[in-house]
Amino acid sequence: MNQSLRRYMASAVAEEVKHEIDRSEEQYGPFHSLHEGLAVLREEYKELEDAIFWGVSKDGDTQRVRDKAIQVAAMATRIVMMVSPVPIDLPNENMK
Repeated sequence: MNQSLRRYMASAVAEEVKHEIDRSEEQYGPFHSLHEGLAVLREEYKELEDAIFWGVSKDGDTQRVRDKAIQVAAMATRIVMMVSPVPIDLPNENMK
């Protein structure tokens, strides 16, 4: 995969991860603790693992693997966001 295609795909996947972060926070609210975040991440990881070990090998369905991988990335990103300092120069309109 060339660098241009890799950058395009990374940007497209990042947008999907952002959408999943928004969707999950709207549906379930924010994580109340790092422990809760880890539990949710672990649950999504186990579903990804099942999709890889049992789903793809049975029917070749890579869409489920992709969907679960996006969810794992989104939950991991939510944890990173919890432990990251908010930039002090962030404009107020971005805080909404």
